[in-house]
Amino acid sequence: MIPINLIRQYHFCPRIVYYSLLTNIKPIYPRQVSLGLEYHKLQERLSKNRKFEKLHIDYEEVILDKYLENEQWNIVGKIDMALLCKDEVIPIEFKDINAKKPSYSHILQLYGYGLLLEKEYEKRFSRAIVIYGNNMKLFHIEITQKIKDDFLKTVKKIESIVANGNFPHSSANDKQCSQCEYLNYCDDRF
Repeated sequence: MIPINLIRQYHFCPRIVYYSLLTNIKPIYPRQVSLGLEYHKLQERLSKNRKFEKLHIDYEEVILDKYLENEQWNIVGKIDMALLCKDEVIPIEFKDINAKKPSYSHILQLYGYGLLLEKEYEKRFSRAIVIYGNNMKLFHIEITQKIKDDFLKTVKKIESIVANGNFPHSSANDKQCSQCEYLNYCDDRF
């Protein structure tokens, strides 16, 4: 099954998917990855006592750090947080960056988590929230048909990489490559 975080990674660089799923290469994570993991752990601890009034959502339950999989979509993932409401489920993703707007890869990642939640809890999913940085900057995302189509296209592209074993082309720039855990293995990049 395809880990949802690889949907985001595919849009950063499809070679990360190749290295992650088709090789035994142990990634060398840059420092920001460990900082991101610490941030997620902190948010999980803090979320246990929060009321989330800033979200203005009437919810019944908070779901934290839950692993889900869906064989129909061939996806698997661990949700940071979700709000289980009377008639819907809303995935929430924490990101340890400061951003002026959500990246499209983060939106696609949230859509994947929403699919998992929708199936697990049998509630509709039509929106998501991404929260950036320690200042908790919120972005509400309405799920569009384009997001749905792009997510499914990305899953198909990842499945093709896995099925064919072909080393994908990368359009990553120098800044992206310098952040990559597989930089030492892409000898055509520099």
